Amino acid sequence: MDTPFATTDWQPTRPPEPEDVDLTDRLPTLITTLAAQTKTLYAHPYDPHSWLHRAKTLTELRYPELAVGDAHKALLLCRTLLSRLGEGEGRWELGHRMGFWMMRDEDCEGGGEVLEDGVGGVSGDEKAGEQERRITDLQSEAWRVEVGNLCKFPEAEEGRFSPRRYPWMRAEHRVRGDALLAVSNEEFAARTGRRGRRSALCEVRRHAFGKSGTDGRDSPDILGVFVTQDLPDGTFLMLDRSKTWGCIGPGPGGSVVNLRGGDGCANPLHPNMASDDAADDLRWVRGRAGVYAADIITLCRFLLCCKKDGVAHPLDHPLIARLTPLYRRQKVRLFSLEADFAIPVAWLQHLGIDVFADPNYDTWVLFEIKARENNNSWSDPLHHCVSPLFSLFNHSCEPNVTWNTGKDCVTLGIALQKDVKAGEQLFVFYDQYVEDQSLEKRRDRMWRWLEDDCRCSRCVREAAIEVARSSAVRDGGVGGSGSGGGDEKGSLDWDTAEKPVFPEDSW
Repeated sequence: MDTPFATTDWQPTRPPEPEDVDLTDRLPTLITTLAAQTKTLYAHPYDPHSWLHRAKTLTELRYPELAVGDAHKALLLCRTLLSRLGEGEGRWELGHRMGFWMMRDEDCEGGGEVLEDGVGGVSGDEKAGEQERRITDLQSEAWRVEVGNLCKFPEAEEGRFSPRRYPWMRAEHRVRGDALLAVSNEEFAARTGRRGRRSALCEVRRHAFGKSGTDGRDSPDILGVFVTQDLPDGTFLMLDRSKTWGCIGPGPGGSVVNLRGGDGCANPLHPNMASDDAADDLRWVRGRAGVYAADIITLCRFLLCCKKDGVAHPLDHPLIARLTPLYRRQKVRLFSLEADFAIPVAWLQHLGIDVFADPNYDTWVLFEIKARENNNSWSDPLHHCVSPLFSLFNHSCEPNVTWNTGKDCVTLGIALQKDVKAGEQLFVFYDQYVEDQSLEKRRDRMWRWLEDDCRCSRCVREAAIEVARSSAVRDGGVGGSGSGGGDEKGSLDWDTAEKPVFPEDSW
């Protein structure tokens, strides 16, 4: 955000509104201002004015989720300053923009020397009451910016946005490099090359759909999983265990998103894992977020992995860097002040990360992680999970690979359900509950993960049959009674459906 970007790269996340004015003439100035304000934040991260100023610019640039993030940080700083004023600072008083503390004139050589941030200070006789008034005014202004970007306030502290690629994101965070592919293939080798096998059964490759496409699917960043040797139907490929998952907590009884009567996940260990440090207890997140806790805890686990593995920028972590984000121009999502700001900020502070001074954990980075998490997750009524290897498989409505969840809700068993030849791409059905449903219902469900209608071989074939049938009806012919790929059978009951047999020690 500290470098101006091209005006042609600007893609606002706020859905259009009737009263919107044309920003064409002002856009270059706003972009330059945003970069300058970001550099100011680098120099003075504890100055609430700086966060408020950038929040206003982000509001004008129509990034409501980011404006709320900056206003929220300004409010946190104001509340901290007010609490310290109440406690009394003795030899210390606030600097002139109140984002730092300085020694009183009578207590430092030369009079009024600023010990932090290098910004000139106020005179030592400035009254605490005046300081409190100024901070309170600033707090009120930040609150107005925050709620002004929440479309449902005061009924709910929620806002609307459409996920977009942020134009200031660095080039290396937009694509997946060769080093990342090497790491992923090492993981495939570790998972599928055991028990005396000389090599991995499958690997990740670029140009998953070939190099001759005309719709962008020939990009080298389009990855896929390919089998390395001929294998028969029923071959067990691997267990895929995840570190990034979450479960829901208590919620209102009868809630459609909580099928256990409002109690949430009943496992006494969840959402913690046996390998977690005792200090990193996530139960408070589950209790605070309730029925919406699963994906929030998943985000917290991604951040925990970054901290534990010593990765400075989250988008450099291989568990995050491998994930493809999905930006939907027509998809409007809600963001929550509690779930998307208050809880993640509290968790980052628990991890010892300075949410003000560390730009690697700026609000836009958290929303980028969520865009990748949402596009690569699987879930059941109580759990939400991003599996590291499963996330690299592409979708097909007639897959050659089947998958099943383990009892621990963090492990997937992956096996072949067709004979495959060496070099053949492996496909999974993203949502096996709709595998036997109609073309229309399958495509509608796949819009959670796909930018456009599913174009797998089955969908293309069934769509062609529907077109032919419609043409025959228009020409006076008689249409068939089927639906192309078979009659609609209803949702698959995964608890009673036939499942592949996995090794006894799988779970």
